[in-house]
Amino acid sequence: MRPAGHRAPSPAPPAAPTPPATDRPHVLLDRRTRILRRGGVVRVLGGDPVTLITPAPSVAGLLDGGRAVAKDTPAGAALARALTDRGMAHPAGPVSADRPLDGVAVVVPVRDDADGVAALARTLAPELARGVHLVVVDDGSTPPLTVPLSPARAPDPPVTLLRHAHSRGPAAARNAGTSAAVAAGAEVVVYLDADVLPLPGWLDILLARLDDPLVAAVAPRVVAAEPGRFWVRGYETARSALDMGPEPARVRPRTRVAYVPSAALAVRPGRLPPVPAGGGEGPFDDRMHVAEDVDLCWRIDDAGGRIRYEPAARVAHRHRTGVRALLARRAYYGRGAAPLAARHGADVAPAVAAPWSLAVAVGVWSASPLGTVVALGAVARAWWRTRALTGDGRAAAELVARGAGASIRQFPEALLRPYWPITAAALALTAGSRGRIARATHRRLVVAAAAEGLWHWWSAREPGRWPVDEPVGHVLLHRLDDLAYGAGVWRSAVTERSPAALRPELMR
Repeated sequence: MRPAGHRAPSPAPPAAPTPPATDRPHVLLDRRTRILRRGGVVRVLGGDPVTLITPAPSVAGLLDGGRAVAKDTPAGAALARALTDRGMAHPAGPVSADRPLDGVAVVVPVRDDADGVAALARTLAPELARGVHLVVVDDGSTPPLTVPLSPARAPDPPVTLLRHAHSRGPAAARNAGTSAAVAAGAEVVVYLDADVLPLPGWLDILLARLDDPLVAAVAPRVVAAEPGRFWVRGYETARSALDMGPEPARVRPRTRVAYVPSAALAVRPGRLPPVPAGGGEGPFDDRMHVAEDVDLCWRIDDAGGRIRYEPAARVAHRHRTGVRALLARRAYYGRGAAPLAARHGADVAPAVAAPWSLAVAVGVWSASPLGTVVALGAVARAWWRTRALTGDGRAAAELVARGAGASIRQFPEALLRPYWPITAAALALTAGSRGRIARATHRRLVVAAAAEGLWHWWSAREPGRWPVDEPVGHVLLHRLDDLAYGAGVWRSAVTERSPAALRPELMR
C-alpha cells in the first residue's frame, strides 16, 4: 500500500524513434562493399584498392542499418570518414538548391571557340542570376573574343574577360582565371571548358561535396552532349576519355578513378597545394600542356587533400565524332605520361601486379595445362597467406579473387596498350614461324584482344543496364584507341629521354 497523498511516478515517455540514416547526414556504402559477420566480429570488405577493415565494436552497430551509415554523431562521423577515405562508401545526404552563389566563380579557358563560350554562358544564366562570377580567359584567339553575354540574355551578369595575346596553354589560362576570381572574392572556383554545357542541379551537388573541410576538389560526370549508339559517337558515349563512369569515387592514383579532368572541376583554391618551383602562379603547372589536371589531382592527394568524383552532377560535352580526331586526341593524352612520370614516379606505372597475381594472369592466358597448374598454385598460396593474415577464409577468398581478376584483365590490356610496340615486334619476328608455340601464341593474342575488348564494352554499361553502343565497333575502336594512346606514351618517353613512363611495377 502507498501512503495517502502519494502519487505514483508518471511513466517515462517512450523514446522517440531514431530516424532512418537516409533522413540524416550520411554516407552510402559502395555497391561492391560487403559487410562480413562471423563469430560476433564485423568486418568490412571493399574499397579501392580492395581491403579489409575491422571497425571497433563500439561503432560496428552503425553498420546494421543497411547501406546507409549516419554521420551525425562523433562515432558515425569517424566511421564515415574511414569508409569514404578507403572508397568503401561515398558521401550522400541533403543538397541545398537555394544557397547564395556570390562566392563562386566559373573560369572558362578558351581559344577560337566563341560560339562555345556563348552557348556555355547562356546555359549558366541561372547560376549567374544567383551570384556566380564568370571569368573567361581568351588564350590567344583569332579574332579576339568579346564578352559572351548581353543584358538581353541575363540580368547584368558579372563577367570578366581576360586576354592572352598569344596562346600560353590551358594551364596558364586557368591560372590567370583563378587569380582574377580569387581577387574578386571567390572561395570556390569551377573550371569549365568552352565545349561543356552543365545540366540542371550540377553546381549545388558539387558545392555540397565541397562542404567537407577535407575535400579540395570535386568533379561531375562528363556525358555526351549528343549521345549515339554506333561507331565513334557510340564509342564516345560509352567510353569518352572524360567520362569517369556512373559510380562515385574518391580520386586517387592507382584506383578505379585515378584522376578527374579539368574540363569540369570545382575546387577550393585555399585548399590546393602550391605548384613546384618554376610552374607558374596558380594551381596548375603551366609548363604542362597536357595532363596538367592529372598532375593537380595527384599533388592534392600527396598533400593529404581529398578529391571526389560525383556522377550525380553532370555536364554535357561535345565529343569528337571522327576517327582521326578521336585517335589524335588519344595520342595527345598519351604524351602526358613521361612528364607525369618525372613528377610522380611509379604512380604512372602502366602495369602494376604482385608476383602471385602476375603468375595467375600468365597461367590463365597461356591456356595450357602447365599454365593452369601455375595459376591454381598461385591462387592457393595467396589464399593461404591472406587467410593467415585476416583469420577469415571467406574474406581471404574474395580478396584473392578480386586481385586475380584484376590481373587477368590487366595483362592483355598492358600488351595491347602501353606495350603494343613490343608485342608487335614479337609478332613480326615470329610471323613466319611454323612452330607450334608461335602459332598458339598468335591465336591466344587474338583471343585476348577480342576478350579484353568485349570486357571493355560490357563494363562500360550503367549498373543493371545493357551497354549503350554495339560491341563490334566498340572493340575495333578500342583497339585503335589503345594503339594511339600507346604511341603517345612512347613518343613522350623518347622526347623526355626517359623510360620511366614505361616501367611496370611489381609489388611485394
